[in-house]
Amino acid sequence: QQLSQASPVLRSAAEEPPVDSTRLPAFWYSTRAMAEAMLGAPLAQARRGAAGRIVRGTLDWREAPAPGRNVVAVLPGADPTLRGQYVAIGAHNDHVGFLTGLTYDHDSLRAVNLVVRPQGAEGSPRPAGAADRQRIGGILDSLRRLRPARRDSIFNGADDDASGSMGMLEIAEALAQGSARPRRSVLFVWHTGEELGLYGAQYFTDHPTVPRDSIVAQINVDMIGRGGANDLPGGGPGYLQLIGSRRLSSELGDLVEAVNRRRPRPFTFDYQYDAPGHPQQFYCRSDHYMYARYGIPVVFMSPGGHVDYHMVTDEPQYIDYEKLRDVTQFIHDVAVDIANRPARPVVDKPKPDPRGQCVQ
Repeated sequence: QQLSQASPVLRSAAEEPPVDSTRLPAFWYSTRAMAEAMLGAPLAQARRGAAGRIVRGTLDWREAPAPGRNVVAVLPGADPTLRGQYVAIGAHNDHVGFLTGLTYDHDSLRAVNLVVRPQGAEGSPRPAGAADRQRIGGILDSLRRLRPARRDSIFNGADDDASGSMGMLEIAEALAQGSARPRRSVLFVWHTGEELGLYGAQYFTDHPTVPRDSIVAQINVDMIGRGGANDLPGGGPGYLQLIGSRRLSSELGDLVEAVNRRRPRPFTFDYQYDAPGHPQQFYCRSDHYMYARYGIPVVFMSPGGHVDYHMVTDEPQYIDYEKLRDVTQFIHDVAVDIANRPARPVVDKPKPDPRGQCVQ
């Protein structure tokens, strides 16, 4: 959203009545011209705490089509009777773009977030006290000894969701080159537009390239490269969040647990984010729900969030590649187990209204 540049009217603060600051509009992105109009000075001359100017204008909403494509692949199953059924694996191939006319110092932003916003954009920063500022300064000083400041404006999305997208490629390669293909076919969908509102998954499930009722289950792969002890409480090599695995099919939830028990080092599952009414609404916020709304059993696997969530600092050097390997292997094993079973997972829970509102 940008203020129309054709009609701003600038007045000094002295000419205006008091303003309720709690009701002021907020802008995520701004042109340089708009920012300088609001500050009343060139950005290079802006000083922290200095009063800006009152800006009056209109909001100009413009909609334009933007290209976005799902990428779909099928590995045909080995069983002539079952190859017409599909185990779907999905990740999203988009992220949140880039900053317009603004850059952040990578290390400074990360130092601040480590102290006052440890879950990145998922949480609001708390006010930094004197001890927090001292800790932030210490972190930044240690990083400055390693490298100079690096300004950045691009949200790379290394974990969200390049990690899931790459994990899917590894699974596809392993299944294609393996000595024995699964009995059922495996449907790979790299969805577009997840960050904008699950648009790619919605389009695919509304217009599937295979019969919708032939999809026996869907595994959602989103943010699988982190989840360490420094990322969130309780995190570590064996930490994994599961969402939706029993919402439609008790059998699918049992299957996932059984596959995990066969691992040399089983994961410890965290189901708290799958709880009905959980405020973070993760069941409704990723691509799996677009399948679940049609009654397709789903499971969403992720080691969870971290300080770089939806930040320009979500970069490959922070990925835990051993964790990424282990989670990818587990997803592979669950998919193969579903694909080789004699019968599809039984749906024993109520199906939602595919056109209704998602309920966490």
